[in-house]
Formats: sequence, C-alpha cells, structure tokens
Amino acid sequence: MFYPLWFILLFSLSSVTQALSVVDDTGQEVILDHSAQRIVTLAPHLTELLFSLQAGERIIATVEHSDYPEAARLIPRIGGAEEISAEVILTLEPDLVLAWDKGSPAEVIALLRSLGVVVYRASSQSLEGVSKTLADLAVLTGQSELAVPLIADFKSEIMHTKVRYQHNKTVNVFYQLWNDPLMTANKQQMINEMITLCGGVNLFAEQLEVVPQTSVESILLLNPDVIVAPQQGTPVDWRQRWQAWPEITAVSQQHLYTLDADLISRPTLRSVQGLKQLCILLDKVRSE
Repeated sequence: MFYPLWFILLFSLSSVTQALSVVDDTGQEVILDHSAQRIVTLAPHLTELLFSLQAGERIIATVEHSDYPEAARLIPRIGGAEEISAEVILTLEPDLVLAWDKGSPAEVIALLRSLGVVVYRASSQSLEGVSKTLADLAVLTGQSELAVPLIADFKSEIMHTKVRYQHNKTVNVFYQLWNDPLMTANKQQMINEMITLCGGVNLFAEQLEVVPQTSVESILLLNPDVIVAPQQGTPVDWRQRWQAWPEITAVSQQHLYTLDADLISRPTLRSVQGLKQLCILLDKVRSE
C-alpha cells in the first residue's frame, strides 16, 4: 500500500519519545530518554522530595538518615552520604542518581558521570531552591502535572508567612547548630532565610564560614533575644548550660527553644512547617 510522504513523516515524529531535560544546580544539563524508573538518592531530602512526587517506590537504594516518610525507612541502604561507592551504585544499574552537591563525594559523582550514569546534582539550601529542585525532579520522573499544585501551595504558604511576620519588631537570634564546639550558621543556610522571613536577625549571617564557630564570650557581647537549637544532636541539658550567663537576654527571659532539625535544615516541602514554627517562637519572644 502506498502512503503519502506527509503521513510517513507524521507517523515517525509521533513515534519518537520526547527526551526529558533539566539543568541541575551545577549548571549541567541532565537528559533522560524516558522518565526515571530506577533511582538512587544520595541525600535524605532528595528521597523525601521523590515521595512528595509519589515516586518514592522508584528509589532502589539510598543513604543513611533517609527516614521520611515512614516508607523511606524500607529502602535498601548503600552507606552514609560521604561513604558511597561508585562500584556499588553501578551494580544497581540506576537510570538516575540524585546527588547532594555539598554532601556527596565529588570524585564518586565524577566517576559515575564518566561511566555514563545520569546524575542530577542539587545544591540549593533555600526555600526557593525547594521549588526548583521539586520541579526538576518532577520533569525527570514524569510527574510535572502533580508538582504544579504542590509548588504553588508551598510558595503561597511562604508568601503568607512573610507578609504576616517580616515587618514585626526585630528579634536578634542565635542559632546554636552545635554545642561543643559552639557552632552556628551564616546567610548561606536555609535557617537564615527562615529567621529573616519571620522578622528576625541572624547574628552570624555575615560570617564567611558556612558553619561559623563561635564562643560564649561572643554570645555575651551580641546578647541575643532568643537562642534556637535543633532537637536532634542537642544535649538534653543544653538549656541548663546557658544558665551560667544570665546577662544574656535570651537566658534571663528563658527564651531557649528547640525545633525539629528536619524541618529547618532539610530543603523539602516540610520546610514551611519549620518556618511557621520558628515564626511563632519569635512572636512569643516579642510579646514577653
């Protein structure tokens, strides 16, 4: 049977699968011939984002501390984020590896790419970065339609919180990331963005080190209105330790609080929960 040329061309074009393409946070184009079905995640927040996209069942392996949602705990582990092996990942034959640019070993990622493994690298530690990463992963998993309302709701919640709290009375905040040595966070970390949106001031925002080390003497001079620490990794007696310095406003007023570390440090959709909780705490400080 004879088919006209236009029909043959139309049939050929319709048979070609549309490639999926995004640009990751390192500026590298990531291309897949089809939506990813066998995924290895090398950071807990990337695991969580895939579950938000209803693609968690496609994760064939992950790293330690990928513990949310509950189903993530059942995924086979390949070690800690800094202990991953390219050889182990290769044996799994993934069609996509999701890496954390600040946590996954660069040499392992480079080796995987040189061997033809498709790797997406996320590096953003901001609320805006959550939307970008989620949108990219949605493209690579064919879940863009599902991602649209998730991202819209996430951005709307942030904007609502910003409008409500940003212009309230300023609260000086010391974020105690670690207690010994005493460590905090600068403006490159998401907690700084949260503090700012809540109308607070991170006293160490302008430090050059991403994780600045400080001292009690510095805290005495800066005199924060509130001290906030992550629940995980903070000693149970941390508040008691600060009682030796009642000259600090946060101590004299007993404005010493903890927040779930996953909500204020993992860039996921749950970050907005951490943002709201922090804003409520700072508002409590203002009113007392």
